Amino acid sequence: MAVDTRGVPAPDAPGAHILRCIGVRDETANVRTFLLEPAAGEVFGWAAGQYLTLGQEIDGAQTSRCYSISSTPSERRWLEITVKRLEGGLFSNWMHENLRPGQLISAHGPLGGFTPSELRPAQSLVPDFEATVHVPRYLFLGAGSGMTPIMAILRSLLAHRSPLDAVLVNSLHGLDDMIFQRDLEAYSVRPGLRVELVSSTPTAVGSRWGPDHPADIGVSPGRLDPELLRTLVPDLVDREIFCCGPAAYLVALREMLVAEGCEPRHLHEESFDIGNQEVTASTIGPGSNSATTFTVSFARSGRSVDCPAGSFILDAALQEGIPVPSSCGVGMCGTCKSSLVEGTVEMNHSGGIRPREIAQGKILLCCSRPMEDLVIDA
Repeated sequence: MAVDTRGVPAPDAPGAHILRCIGVRDETANVRTFLLEPAAGEVFGWAAGQYLTLGQEIDGAQTSRCYSISSTPSERRWLEITVKRLEGGLFSNWMHENLRPGQLISAHGPLGGFTPSELRPAQSLVPDFEATVHVPRYLFLGAGSGMTPIMAILRSLLAHRSPLDAVLVNSLHGLDDMIFQRDLEAYSVRPGLRVELVSSTPTAVGSRWGPDHPADIGVSPGRLDPELLRTLVPDLVDREIFCCGPAAYLVALREMLVAEGCEPRHLHEESFDIGNQEVTASTIGPGSNSATTFTVSFARSGRSVDCPAGSFILDAALQEGIPVPSSCGVGMCGTCKSSLVEGTVEMNHSGGIRPREIAQGKILLCCSRPMEDLVIDA
């Protein structure tokens, strides 16, 4: 059977939405899934693995944070966001304590390209004879909240791909931290998907999930290292690999996978962990004082702001109440990427923009300082 994406809604161009919470459920002691729907009743599409930037005024400051959509895009009238409560995390704590059915929250998106090519809606229906020749082989590596986009991808693959050849390796502090436990138990007995857990704390569970669970899940004690990874996935160099989790986890994975001979073009990763920093307008460092001030015009909104030389464009926009999508504030996530129509900037980013995008005139507002008056397509 080929992959039929004709029923998968195409992602809309990133836009602003107001979402209403219609349900909340606990995944673990510190992880909750929030069911959201567009408050105005509109529909919008996304691709499995994409995320939204949620925004909310908290303690008098406009705050934003990126969260992956953990549900599939087959139903365009509602979606799910799964959020881990972080110690000291301003936004995640606000959501856990305040977001209840009936509450509204702003969102911008969908954003991101952490999606297998066969799940992108532009992918045409593959003829059966081609599907029998090449069945994509996947390896998904997730830790913590990194399981949220991976879960959306797995759900979509299980719905649209047959046959499936995929391995999931989920690294945990302990089995009590397992997000989406009910789903993974159910999916583990589906043909073509193997689920492996790596628990860094001692556990009484043996090599398999156990006789009391109607599931087929492997459990390995300790931490994921090259030897364990080779044992769990001997053919990892032949797989398309998707990794998501904390930054330190991804760095270690990248080193392991490259050392094992995996080709970089087959490695895909995503992380929203910027040192667990929740970015707000008040936490972004101000630029240096200067007698020179430039005018920054936002073409689509028709608004302009004064931005002192040495200050970041995003700071100036947020201080004037212009709702520019943003998250990390350090040039890493790419959420505030915009097209520069006129003018020049000084930009020092942290990997959130590609050279070809810079050549096309795109900039990151959070780490760009104006060198003259600007016009930005935003």
